[in-house]
Amino acid sequence: MAIFRFTTISSGTGADMKQSDLTSQVDGNQTSFTVPEYQSGSIRLYFNGVRQVIGESFNEHNSTTITTGFTPQTGDYLTIDYIPA
Repeated sequence: MAIFRFTTISSGTGADMKQSDLTSQVDGNQTSFTVPEYQSGSIRLYFNGVRQVIGESFNEHNSTTITTGFTPQTGDYLTIDYIPA
């Protein structure tokens, strides 16, 4: 059973969210992805359109890198919503 964790961002609103398409980095081998610099805790990851759970299916490593607990295959879509740093 997945446990959902909600985080509160100390600044910013939904209007501050930006989007980025990481699909060009998907090659069927990697699980680490470079993302635009973002505020910690603001990443929303979508795998083939399905939102993923932080700490369950992906983790933040620093302000420009996330890793997934799965390996997206060529043809899969990987996108994020985030608040820029």
